[in-house]
Amino acid sequence: MREGSTKFLAGVLLGALGGFAAGSFVTTPAARSAGHSLLGGLGISARHLGSALSRVTDGLATTFESGYTRLRGREAYLEREIEELREQIRNLEGQQD
Repeated sequence: MREGSTKFLAGVLLGALGGFAAGSFVTTPAARSAGHSLLGGLGISARHLGSALSRVTDGLATTFESGYTRLRGREAYLEREIEELREQIRNLEGQQD
């Protein structure tokens, strides 16, 4: 065998053994358990983040709605006041004639 062929075969053998070792490690119960724990932890974190974002969004919506209602209430109050002042002006103009 030539030197290049020997290196090639040694590389293939080392790669096969390394891949076999890595594959057998991944399929061990400990590795599967670690993978499940990691995925479970990520799922719990995602749920907590989702519920926190939901609470923040609800709070912002409530704040916006109450502010809008308060502004609209002031606006309606001012519209009533303006209408009463217009009525008083009409009455005063009627008394002058």
